[in-house]
Amino acid sequence: MKVSIKDSAPCEKTLSVAVQGDLIAREYDQFFQAIGKEAKVPGFRPGKAPREVLARHYATEAREKVLERLISNSLHEAVEEKQLRFLGHPTVRGVEFTDEKLTYEALLEMPPAIRLGKYRGLSAVKPAVEVKPEEVERALRHLQESHAKFQAVEDRPSQMGDSLIADYRCLVEGKEVEKRDGDWMELREEEFLKGFSPELVGLRPGEEKEVRLPLPEKFGRKEWAGKIGVFEVKVKEIKTKTLPPLDDELAKETGEFQTLEELKTRLRQRLEEDQSRRAEVEYVKGLLDALLEENVFEVPKGVVERRLRAILEEAVQSLYRSGIPEEALEKQAESLKEKLRPEAENQVRLAFLLEEIAKKEKLEFKEEDFQIKYQSLASRHRQTEAAVKKYYEEHSEAKESLGVQILNEKAIQLIKDNAKTGRVS
Repeated sequence: MKVSIKDSAPCEKTLSVAVQGDLIAREYDQFFQAIGKEAKVPGFRPGKAPREVLARHYATEAREKVLERLISNSLHEAVEEKQLRFLGHPTVRGVEFTDEKLTYEALLEMPPAIRLGKYRGLSAVKPAVEVKPEEVERALRHLQESHAKFQAVEDRPSQMGDSLIADYRCLVEGKEVEKRDGDWMELREEEFLKGFSPELVGLRPGEEKEVRLPLPEKFGRKEWAGKIGVFEVKVKEIKTKTLPPLDDELAKETGEFQTLEELKTRLRQRLEEDQSRRAEVEYVKGLLDALLEENVFEVPKGVVERRLRAILEEAVQSLYRSGIPEEALEKQAESLKEKLRPEAENQVRLAFLLEEIAKKEKLEFKEEDFQIKYQSLASRHRQTEAAVKKYYEEHSEAKESLGVQILNEKAIQLIKDNAKTGRVS
């Protein structure tokens, strides 16, 4: 077997492989020996047909199986001979196959050649953590809203601030586009469909009203945006909302505190914790952006495409859940794909960089690192730690992926530990 190798593109090598006739003949012999033991050929007892008869009867199958085995075996030997570490699956092309010779090319996607640049001494902005009094008040009002009481109104018609329980359907150009039964509608000044609430003021339970309003320009279905929507509303109940006083009783109602001041203190702490987490995420992102700026190199196109497909699918699913119709997403898919491509390239480049840093710094994971992960995953997914551990112990690929995640986190921690003091914005 003859093997030659050349660089055909960044992060790509082409193997040229030639397999000689003696190896081909050996594969044919093995095929016919295996199949000849049980082959059923008309005019012969099972397993008794001669080789030349088998060759005629199984010619197509023999060629396909022999070619498949020759390419598989020779490619494996060629990769071993050249000591190549490649990514994904090779692409085989240019196959020429006769009884005397097999030649083909295999395109191999290769890891990038990385010459690590700066990864110590990086700097990034770390936002200041500052909880303002109005933020605490806003959180307190939100908690107050969550403890609101709703009472049925029977002695008057609806008014702004009430909530209606109503059946309704929306028609556009005579076509029903939405229908809901027993929907809660809060009558308020600021709303998605401007002018809708005032039209429902003055109604009593059992009454119906048809409301005609132009749909917003940002309506989920573009083909209906700006067109007149006809809403057929039937009121079932009117509810009025009563908020509890902001006092010690509200604090006690939460089940954790005795006084309003204790509640406010805990709300401030939670807001500070949330801000700290967001600030840390932004700071790390800044450091990793700086790392990418200091380390520029070509990345394998195939890996980028695979990552891009995954990101695109996540984005499409998120947009679909937000209410954008499937047909609208299909039209935007290509432009969205190109917008997400730089992010996919950065994610791939970052993965290779963190792996390289881990190698250079001789970072390793230990069994206790896995135990910490198991505890975290168990808490997040509300499972027992034993169940999580059992899953990873039984799925080697999943545990290997978890190990990569642990090394990445260690590499990021090393970058943070060696970063310059972050400026506070």
